[in-house]
Amino acid sequence: MNPVAGAGAVGGPNGVSPVSGASPVGSDGVGEDGGGFAQALADALGNVNQTMATADRLAASYAAGGPVTLDQLMIAEQQASLALSLVVQVRDRVVNAYQTIMNMQV
Repeated sequence: MNPVAGAGAVGGPNGVSPVSGASPVGSDGVGEDGGGFAQALADALGNVNQTMATADRLAASYAAGGPVTLDQLMIAEQQASLALSLVVQVRDRVVNAYQTIMNMQV
């Protein structure tokens, strides 16, 4: 039995799944499906939002005495925490890269 079946579990090796919407990049820097970086980023943020909403829903269900076990709740909360931490790190790196580019001498 999968303890996180209802908690938005991730699949793949070592519990890591690829970013949905990610596609190989063509020679023009845009994904082959035409989405590009902006679409991949939007999809990733949507997945983070969904993970956090799932954790909130499970917490509310657990507090109301619903059919959610403590281990399911804790796993969902950790997934949401890690996803938010990843978004913050990506944001910091993008801002740092932007500042580096803007400070370059032309």
